[in-house]
Amino acid sequence: MELRFVARQSDYLLVEAEDGTSHQLLIDDQLKEAIKNTQEIVSSGIVPKDVQNKLRAGLSVEEVAAELGVTESAIEPFAAPILDEIRYVLQTALSTELSDGQNMKTLEELVTLSQPESKFSAHRSDSGWIITAKGAHSYTWSYDPRAKLLEATSEAAKKLGTLHSARDVVTQTVPVRTEEPKVAAVDTFEDAAESSASVHDLVQELRSRRDAKEQDLKPSSSKGRASLPSWDEIVSGAHLDSED
Repeated sequence: MELRFVARQSDYLLVEAEDGTSHQLLIDDQLKEAIKNTQEIVSSGIVPKDVQNKLRAGLSVEEVAAELGVTESAIEPFAAPILDEIRYVLQTALSTELSDGQNMKTLEELVTLSQPESKFSAHRSDSGWIITAKGAHSYTWSYDPRAKLLEATSEAAKKLGTLHSARDVVTQTVPVRTEEPKVAAVDTFEDAAESSASVHDLVQELRSRRDAKEQDLKPSSSKGRASLPSWDEIVSGAHLDSED
């Protein structure tokens, strides 16, 4: 909503909205400081967007004020939302999980395991957000806050996951199981062999009995010749039982 200044009434400013409604704005210390800073910014020729771009690029409030030749309080109203944005981007980046080759760890955990004294910062370049961890070594990543995607851009950062992967590897000897030979197959073979031997003995016995019968039979004439049992009768034993 855009407000238009109408008049000053005692300690209030009378303003009017686009729809014609009137509002009162208390003239307190904060408003007075804001007006003063605005006048300083205007008189110095500073553009608020330039202040914000310098802060996003990684400069501190003190550095921006010194570079522009104004007091810190003059740029603080423009710096506050940008500083909140930088803190948000940095926090989401540090909580983003990466693989160390064995497990998933947040970026902050991964770095502090190798370099506990690291100082983290975030700034915006022409290509996007850059996350930096500085200590004994310097690590950098590009970061997309919308996709929550981190990509190592320095050799040290690229090797960081590999170092932890090799450090966390656990070697384990897997016992080799040796199965005893199955006896069931051997028993089945032996049972089959014994069954085959039994049938063979039965056939031999039936043949011997048949030969003994043939010796007892005397074919004196074709008319009175005794009939020989058939092979089926021998196997079933029917003929032998009838002869007995």
